[in-house]
Amino acid sequence: MVWRLWLVAVLLGGGAGGARAEVWPWRGAVAGELRLEALGQLGLKWSVAIEGDKLVLTGTAPGTSVVVEAVPQGAGAWAWRVKQGTADLAELWPDLRRLAGEAATGWSASGRLSFSGAGMLSSEAGPTGEVRLELREGWARSDALDVEVSGIELDVATHDFSGQTLSEGQQLRIAKVVKAGAEARELHVAFGLKPGLNLAVSQAEARLLGGGVKLKPFQVSLTKPRLDAGAEVSGVQLAEVARLMPWAVAAAEGKLRGRIEIGWDELKGLRVRDGGLDIVRSDAAEFRLAPSPGLLTGKMKKVIPLLPKAGAWAQWIGLRNPAYAPLREIELGREGMKIEALQVTFWPDGLSGARTATIHVVGRPTSEKLVKELVIDLNFYGPWSEFMAFGLNQEAKYGFRLQ
Repeated sequence: MVWRLWLVAVLLGGGAGGARAEVWPWRGAVAGELRLEALGQLGLKWSVAIEGDKLVLTGTAPGTSVVVEAVPQGAGAWAWRVKQGTADLAELWPDLRRLAGEAATGWSASGRLSFSGAGMLSSEAGPTGEVRLELREGWARSDALDVEVSGIELDVATHDFSGQTLSEGQQLRIAKVVKAGAEARELHVAFGLKPGLNLAVSQAEARLLGGGVKLKPFQVSLTKPRLDAGAEVSGVQLAEVARLMPWAVAAAEGKLRGRIEIGWDELKGLRVRDGGLDIVRSDAAEFRLAPSPGLLTGKMKKVIPLLPKAGAWAQWIGLRNPAYAPLREIELGREGMKIEALQVTFWPDGLSGARTATIHVVGRPTSEKLVKELVIDLNFYGPWSEFMAFGLNQEAKYGFRLQ
């Protein structure tokens, strides 16, 4: 658009000669309407007017208004600035969605866009200067993916008028992302764009499950998107994890920390690939299972036979198993456990049998009755890693080993 402004300026202002014209010797304006096929025949109304010593180019479309001023500087050069630039994303979204293609199918979006910028324009150097774009009150939702993103703020500045690169330090902030009942908050990303449409992320962090997740710097191609990145996890609250797993855990207290590897591609979506989390040692770390009759006592005898090799008639002659009752209380959720150790280990895209995560818990009953220590090993298959990547599945299968 800037080079078109220069062309119009030359046509209208050629009489100004090589020196800067303090006052144009004439007044007037031209106007018209431009149909943009790439945006579904969007109609852009435009006008060019002479006001004092400058040209004023105005463009308007539904929800959009841009005003650019240009002042001749002599020798065919012009100083330009964006006097006003605003757009309503909700108004533009139907056309932008068609332009984006399949990636935007099913998404709705809204927000306030503003543009600013200033620089020089000449026939030799073309446009130079800086253009800035800001997005405020951004919002997006996909019903098909059950994802809602709110509080989006974007700050982008560029000196590259080809649109191929962005310097490091561009800023994206998101207040909240919600998917399948899980939330990420206070997302902050600093990024740049390298030649070949390679997105370079120098900083990415968010609040997740009451704690923090920080990604190591990474790059991803926008033409063939695939992400592999390491993440540091700190302060994840077991209480938040329990809230997302009511079918397994009734309540929990404590914090997790560790390092994981995450991946994303168009085929498998977002997933946890590798790494592990450990409990932060604390006297307050404990959990209580959701009622699960038989989870711990299903293969345990209430009575320890005194004559184990005798016939069936003698199986009930013996001593009462002292561990049965407290374990029964634990599996029914009546008794909690103090956590001595807890490790979550993820496996790269699943081990044999599609096992993708294991949980190793060492604890003791909160009442400290009879059972001195309890070791539980849970093996999760498939959905657990998807759950950690916001793909909660309440029908996750798991096995366990009890000591």
